[in-house]
Amino acid sequence: MSKTYRVGLVGCGGMGRHHLRVVKNLSEFEIASLCDVVPDSLNRAGDEYGVEARYTDFERMYDEANLDLVTVATQTRGHGAPTVAALQRGLSVLCEKPIAIDLIEADEMVAAAEASGAKFAINQQNHVNPGIRKAQALVKEGLIGDVVLVRGRNKAGRKSGNEFMEMGTHVTDMMLCFGGIPQWCSGTVYNGTRLAEAEDIMEAKAMSPRDRDSGLVMGTRAIAYYGFHEGIVGELRFTDYAKTMSGNYGVDILGTEGQLAVRASGSVEDNLWHLPRPMEGTPTQFSDWQQVDLSDIGIEDAVNTMYRRMIHAIETDTQPPSSGEEGRWAFEMIMGIYQSHREGGRRVELPLADRRHSLEQWREAQ
Repeated sequence: MSKTYRVGLVGCGGMGRHHLRVVKNLSEFEIASLCDVVPDSLNRAGDEYGVEARYTDFERMYDEANLDLVTVATQTRGHGAPTVAALQRGLSVLCEKPIAIDLIEADEMVAAAEASGAKFAINQQNHVNPGIRKAQALVKEGLIGDVVLVRGRNKAGRKSGNEFMEMGTHVTDMMLCFGGIPQWCSGTVYNGTRLAEAEDIMEAKAMSPRDRDSGLVMGTRAIAYYGFHEGIVGELRFTDYAKTMSGNYGVDILGTEGQLAVRASGSVEDNLWHLPRPMEGTPTQFSDWQQVDLSDIGIEDAVNTMYRRMIHAIETDTQPPSSGEEGRWAFEMIMGIYQSHREGGRRVELPLADRRHSLEQWREAQ
């Protein structure tokens, strides 16, 4: 590859500057332009990374900056408009997670990509985490037999409502890597020690003022079950432990002949483990978990991989990892929890028929 891909960034806050650090160190890319509605954030990022082309209007940036790729790193409420505008101009987009504020916006974003042919991915980078990729290969080889259960594990440190939108789609995306497309969801949400009610619906910033603006949320803890193809069951728990537990964050894949455990935090080299039996047994048996060597698949920071896979998708006209459609499914799994809880925890079919935010529907019905 000889072309250098020109990247325009929308959103120069903390996450945006993280993307700038990544792109600066990738020889295949050039940081061409920046956009933010807050001049101080825009100029801080521009000065730090030596970018002269600075905009407060993303449409003007798209029309003037001769871009190949747009990174959207705004807060969730700001994902939809800049993503759709870029895709409509044929510009490929890597958008931060979750895909959108609701499924209506997510549908518009996916439709814009389909209409233009531009590539669209959500930066759920664990989709290409070395441990996930190696675990997928081992499952395909039959190491753990037939998969029967995929268990999602949260990081904690947030109330479930906020974690749904901030870390939740990372977990559901990892579950999708092993379960495939979900057919139904059954979820229950608690607010403290009682079942959450409509009166508990609030804006994310009201639940946790120091967290991001990610729309309507509800509840402090939750559990959900999913039905995937061929009888695979999914289980997802959001515990409201006050302390973040990064070592808990990831997925377990249980098969008829063994288990795999992927932990998405910590050292990239040691985030996959194998248990050569299907049941965990007593605590004294836990020592027979075996670390899996990942060196044969290449160990690289997953965000770097996401950018390089975007190039590959553009040049080969294929779908990037964590495509817009996959990102929408990861978000749909979260929305399914709220919808099921609203209906008493019954199984709801996925995709959801009503694309409005489940909590908005519930609040308006009161």
